[in-house]
Amino acid sequence: MIITKKSYAFEVSPQSVDFNCQITLSSLTDLLLTAAQYNAEENGFGLRKLNNNGLSWVLLRLALEVDYFPLQYETVHIETWIETVGRASTTRNFCIRNKEMQVIGYAASTWAMIDHHTRRAQDLFTLDNIGDFASEETVPIDKPFKLNESRGALTDVFSAKYSHIDINRHVNTMRYVEWVSNGFTPEHYNQKSVKRFDVNFMSEILFGEEVRIYKTEEAGDTYLFEILHNDKTSCRARLIFRSKE
Repeated sequence: MIITKKSYAFEVSPQSVDFNCQITLSSLTDLLLTAAQYNAEENGFGLRKLNNNGLSWVLLRLALEVDYFPLQYETVHIETWIETVGRASTTRNFCIRNKEMQVIGYAASTWAMIDHHTRRAQDLFTLDNIGDFASEETVPIDKPFKLNESRGALTDVFSAKYSHIDINRHVNTMRYVEWVSNGFTPEHYNQKSVKRFDVNFMSEILFGEEVRIYKTEEAGDTYLFEILHNDKTSCRARLIFRSKE
C-alpha cells in the first residue's frame, strides 16, 4: 500500500532555540529535512538505499512561510508528501502544525538525485515506483523560485570548516541557513520575526574553500543574500520579516 502523506512529531529541544526560546530558522529547516528523510526511507528511496548505490539526495530550492515559531519543549507536527516527480527533480511539500494541530506554516522544496562520484544529477525514474508517490497536492504558498543575483554589502568572509561539512562532503544545508540568519542582531529578532524564507542552492562549497557573504536590504523588510565560494555563487537566499506585535 502506497502512503503518500505522513506526519511526524518533534519536540523542540533546548539546543534548537534562540535567546527568545523560539525555535531557530535553521532548526526548523532541519526538522523539515528530517521529516523528508524519514518519509523517503519508509517509502523505499531514502538516503541509506541511495548511498548504497553511490547516490544521494540534494536540496535545490526551498520556500518556507511561518506564522509562528514554536517555543522550547513545544511539540511540532510536520506532515510531508511528494507533489510531483520528473526525471531531473522532484517537489516535496510540508504542512507545519503546533501541538493543538493548528496550521502554523507551509513549505515547498525541490530535490535532485546526484551521483557521489560525478556529482551529476541522475534520472529519478530509475528509482522503483517513485512516481507512484506523486500526489499533485500543492501548498497555499508561492512555489520556490529562482532568485536573481544581488551582491550587496560584504558582511562576512571565512573558510569552510569541518563542522560545516555533511555526508555529501559539502557544506550542510543548515549551515547556509545559520549564515543567513547571522546577518541580523539580537535586537532585530526582538522586534521582527521571519515571515518567509527562500533559498536556492547552485554549487557546492567544499572543505577549506573561502566563503563570502553579501547582503542587500530592500523595501518591505526584505533582505537578499548571495553566498560565494572562490568568486562563484553557491547559494542565494531571501528573508522577509514581519513586526512582532
